[in-house]
Amino acid sequence: MARFLRQIFQKELQWLRLRLRSIFGKRRISAPSARSVPRKGSRSDLPSTEHPPAEGPSRRKTSSQRRSIARRKRGAALEPRTPRPPTPNRPSIPTDRAGPLPREIAPTPSDPFSSVVASMVLHGTLLLILIPLLIPEPEPDPRSWNVVIRLEPRKIKAVEEPDPPQVVDPEPESQPQPDPEPVSQDEAESTLAPGVEVEVEVTGIGAAQGSEGSRRKGQLRSEALANHGGNPATESAVRAGLDWLARHQDPDGSWSPDHFDARCLGVEQTCQGPGYPEHRAGITALALLALLGDGHLPDSSDDPLDSATTRSLQWLLEHQDSQGCIRTDLETGSRNMYDHGIAAFALCETAQLTADPKIEEAARKAILFLESSQQAGGGWDYTPSLSLRNDLSITGWQVLAIHAGIEAGIFPQQQTLTAIGRYLDRAIGDGGHSTYSDRGRGRGRGGFGIDAVGLITLLALGHSPVAERNLICARRIAEHGPRPEDRRDWDQHPQSMYYWYTGTLALFHIGGEPWSRWNRQLQEKVLPLQITSGDASGSWDPDPNWIGAAGGRVAQTALGVLTFETYFRYTPMHMRLGISRTPRDR
Repeated sequence: MARFLRQIFQKELQWLRLRLRSIFGKRRISAPSARSVPRKGSRSDLPSTEHPPAEGPSRRKTSSQRRSIARRKRGAALEPRTPRPPTPNRPSIPTDRAGPLPREIAPTPSDPFSSVVASMVLHGTLLLILIPLLIPEPEPDPRSWNVVIRLEPRKIKAVEEPDPPQVVDPEPESQPQPDPEPVSQDEAESTLAPGVEVEVEVTGIGAAQGSEGSRRKGQLRSEALANHGGNPATESAVRAGLDWLARHQDPDGSWSPDHFDARCLGVEQTCQGPGYPEHRAGITALALLALLGDGHLPDSSDDPLDSATTRSLQWLLEHQDSQGCIRTDLETGSRNMYDHGIAAFALCETAQLTADPKIEEAARKAILFLESSQQAGGGWDYTPSLSLRNDLSITGWQVLAIHAGIEAGIFPQQQTLTAIGRYLDRAIGDGGHSTYSDRGRGRGRGGFGIDAVGLITLLALGHSPVAERNLICARRIAEHGPRPEDRRDWDQHPQSMYYWYTGTLALFHIGGEPWSRWNRQLQEKVLPLQITSGDASGSWDPDPNWIGAAGGRVAQTALGVLTFETYFRYTPMHMRLGISRTPRDR
């Protein structure tokens, strides 16, 4: 190709040289002006010397012209002169005329030199286009890789060393009879052998310990409340919230985000605060998680709350499509990853608590669809189709579902977890500062609200609760405890029930002073917001911002119940890892 272009370029230069030579050679003899051009048939056609040419180089005759004139004179002398036919009277041409006479051809203003200039401009432009093609591109530098290795001092070992004399109690060995006040399950797990701890680290934050959610009822629940900061006020809030959810459940087992007030018993005054109807699947899953958190299993008894659990679970199973996605409307509704992530979370937790093969299969399909919807960047977006957008808030729900699936024995593919890890490395920086999304809506936005989501996501994947980055983030979240009065200005103060729920989960697994400080503010600021009279008794008013408008009263109440179930719903990660019996101020 380059050789062909060079040949064309050489031919163009050769043509340009010939053209310039012919033009400038002719211009040495100026063409006579239109006034001096003799008319055909006039006497000026004959050679004459009566009017000598004007002075100047433009009137000078060349040798070839002089020879031609001489030959014409000799021929004219030899030929007999024939009489010229009479010519009609012609109008005389004034010598001072300014323009051509009628029927006279005006001289053209074109000049051969202008065409040469145009040609030079054209070919110069062509050269500018061809030169980059003729010059070979430089070879790129060899690709280099920078490997950054961060070494973090092991702080776990320093904490574990003084623990054995405190944790290992020789009294059970000396007493053959069981102690009437047994050690709580949380404290017993802190003395597990290292082999068991390895299994715990793989599963991350634990769900309820024991079979059939035994920690969520009875004596173990009371001990968990006492150990982790719960009290009768939080238990009363849970019971009232579940009672409101059961009263406002639709007959088909779901919860209507916008028409739940049809279930109100009052006529004149009903509950207010509708949500978006397209999120029925996600809101129903939130309510089911709240029922499961209190230990209510499907078909376990005649308890109205157990019946509510059965009907809501059946509705979710009926709204799972052939690809495994759980959505509000199977016919015309869209697939929303917020709704599916929460619903997959609920199915996996139900499968863990019931060991029902039918539920386990539905949960497995939900996890498979979740994996197939992962974006190329490792996170998730609102839609399951490829968008190249990674949203940390949506990703957090998917990770909680994956973790619940692992607890139920449903393991994701290794490349799914690897891609999530790469995304979190980009989305969560030093000190636990998280970024909401990497493109589109919320791109580059940060703040303590999304920091809580990032922290619980890391902990759910098995990251250490005493890692320096996680401890710094936990202290920052504790400094921005619940402040309901700031909820209206969400852009400046991302306060909402969603933030209080994710912050509670994250700091509960961190333990220590951040959890104590947060829990104190939680009970002082959020518990009083629960309605205590009328049809709305037991519920929470929606947040006065766009988050509250999307979920409405049903989602707000379900999140509130889940928040105050945290004391007995999970075993803190720091205790599962055996870091300490009673966490110190970390």
